[in-house]
Amino acid sequence: MAFLEINGKELEAKCNFRFERLADKKYSEQDKDGNDVGGFHGIYTNLLQYSNKHLLAFWDCALDYLVKDKPKLEEIEAAIEQRIEEDGDTEKLFKEAFNAVDESGFFKKQAKNYWKNIDIYKAAGKTEEEKAEKAQQVEVLEQAYKEMKE
Repeated sequence: MAFLEINGKELEAKCNFRFERLADKKYSEQDKDGNDVGGFHGIYTNLLQYSNKHLLAFWDCALDYLVKDKPKLEEIEAAIEQRIEEDGDTEKLFKEAFNAVDESGFFKKQAKNYWKNIDIYKAAGKTEEEKAEKAQQVEVLEQAYKEMKE
């Protein structure tokens, strides 16, 4: 479970419809080929790569269920910085965030489909060079996944 202390309250991350809606609204991106990458996929992939801005995006979405009492981004940032000071680095924060998404009942099927698509991506490519490059990219993601699960 992922928790963050903000203004003296311990707040739990929740992966639900509000998470997904806000992720798509604020954090959808385009990949290098110009394809739309939904908010869930962007956050999920970038948590694997220890992207600090996506850690903030995760918490922004994961606390959206609070509606009226939701902390401001600056408060979330301050709480993340406090945790980093306490923990000595960001590893625990990233693992908690990633696993909250990966193991949530809400995103379970999407996470499973993500890895199926990664396997398909690995095999795609017009040349052997392209296939080898994609296989290497997938290997990096798979290794990051294993580290998140340790």
